[in-house]
Amino acid sequence: MKYKKKCDTDLLIAKLFESNSYNLVHSFLGEMLKKGSSIITTNFDNCIENSCDDDFFTNTNKRIVYTGDDLNTSENPLSGMLIKIHGSNPLVNENNAELVITIKALAKTERAFIFFPKLKKYLLSLMKDKIIIVMGYSCSDDFDIVPLLEEANPQDIVWLNYNNEYQFPKIKNRIDNTKILRLSQKTHITYFNGQLQPYLKYWADKEKISLKEGMPEKRVTVSDYIKRICTNNVERKILCNEILLSYELYEEILNDEPNEIMKMQRIKAEFRLGNYKEVIKLCRQIENNKESNVKGENLYYFASALYYEKDYLEALRISQECITYSKQVKDNLLYLHAMINYASIRYVYATILKKGEKRELRKVEKIYNEVLEKSVGLSLEAKANALWGLGDLELYRGNVIHSKNMLYSALEILENIGNRYAIDQLLKIIKNIDEFHNP
Repeated sequence: MKYKKKCDTDLLIAKLFESNSYNLVHSFLGEMLKKGSSIITTNFDNCIENSCDDDFFTNTNKRIVYTGDDLNTSENPLSGMLIKIHGSNPLVNENNAELVITIKALAKTERAFIFFPKLKKYLLSLMKDKIIIVMGYSCSDDFDIVPLLEEANPQDIVWLNYNNEYQFPKIKNRIDNTKILRLSQKTHITYFNGQLQPYLKYWADKEKISLKEGMPEKRVTVSDYIKRICTNNVERKILCNEILLSYELYEEILNDEPNEIMKMQRIKAEFRLGNYKEVIKLCRQIENNKESNVKGENLYYFASALYYEKDYLEALRISQECITYSKQVKDNLLYLHAMINYASIRYVYATILKKGEKRELRKVEKIYNEVLEKSVGLSLEAKANALWGLGDLELYRGNVIHSKNMLYSALEILENIGNRYAIDQLLKIIKNIDEFHNP
């Protein structure tokens, strides 16, 4: 169960990014829009809009916002456009768009918006043969933007990387960011380090553009947000536990309330601490509640803990029960993760027994490939785990190079979505492979 489902179903966290003001950078970008430049941004706030005249965006052709659906038409202007490819907080009298703020939402936009062919075609047309200036982008979430840049065929990409050491950006031959470096090997990048505001102000003065800043405002604070989404003490503890789990503070988990979600959070913490017997005991307590609102997640961790305790037959039974349950409640995400769990347990059990091993491993491989196919556009985590499983399978078969390629592909996805626990586990496996095969 993820943060959205457990703590903030309406994703009110986006309110933290709302603003009625703007700064000099937004003002500069607004002026560039008026001059015919187009801007593609991943930001949710409306600071660029705020910097423009009140009637600038009354013409809807000036602004395209990702809504979770494809464009209605491929015919859109190719200049003076503001494109908000991860959604936006609404303007006045505007409905909320879908915000690409969760891992599930991000999965829908991967591979350069492949599931939105009209939007993808438009974005590529917008960038083709143009000079693209990249500002304030670290390349850390490279599921949709980087693939777009790879396909765009621009005239050049000018990358302005923020570095406080230089007041004005200076061209650098060396790119320290490995993801930007990898992109530069596929498309030409002119890379600069330096501060942004002085540079933009210099160009504004040169072009006789008057920049301005909006009035200071009281923004929604984290404290305001917590008060809004947590109506009682139990909800605050659940939110606190989610934060503690994210920061790997497993021993600090609060568990003093008779609440199933908090019990499930404790199960996660005990699992990550390696206390599998305790996990099994706690899972059995929840298992007895037929109306449990965490039943699917409980079955998943129950099977996983039984696997680590080498009770493989029971682990297989529980993992199959998890698959059946996911189908009953039509939870596609749970189904993918349950299938991964089942395949992993079945793989280890087959290699231990050695009975019908080749046949069993072919079945396991088929499951991993099914998850890999079905996870596209739905779950980046399941995609990473399927690649991880296939990598393990190839390693067992002695295909070390192929195995490592798959494991590194899984690692890249996990690093992008920030799954620290899985990253640490996978890095240990890769290190062991390197030590064994390259002593």
